[in-house]
Parts: sequence; structure tokens; C-alpha cells
Amino acid sequence: MKVKTSISIDKQIWMELKNLALQRDEDISSILKDAIENELCLNLDKYLMKYSKSGKSSLDFEPIKPSGKVTDLIRSMRDDRESRIS
Repeated sequence: MKVKTSISIDKQIWMELKNLALQRDEDISSILKDAIENELCLNLDKYLMKYSKSGKSSLDFEPIKPSGKVTDLIRSMRDDRESRIS
């Protein structure tokens, strides 16, 4: 079931989001849904498979209990990855 909602967002960010949607030929709802799922770590297995070179779905590590906020760690890792790719 889908929920319709309203958000308040800076106009400049909204314009950048609209441009991104045009570049990707996607709708804004889809981009926001992916961003929210990413932030909440939903569908992690789907994203791992998407970027996996081997196509295998098994993970080869032992989970650890984080000492801080997981979202901060993920954001830091994502920013680090983006800076290495750019």
C-alpha cells in the first residue's frame, strides 16, 4: 500500500532533484523511495546483487555490533566511495 505525503524542502534541492529525475528518466517518487530505502538499509540484498561482480548473493563477513549510529557510518562510507569514484 502506498502513502501520499507532503514534505518541505529547500527550493534549490528540489530543482536539483527534478534535474536528476530528468537525467535518469525516472520519476521523483522513485528516486525518493530509493533514497529512503538506502537510508533505512531496506532491500540491501537487492543492491548488493546489483553491484556484485560474481552475481553470488552470499556475504563473506561476520556482522558486528556498531558502536555509533549506523546511518552516520553508511553516510561516511558512501561519501568516501563517491570521492574515490569521482
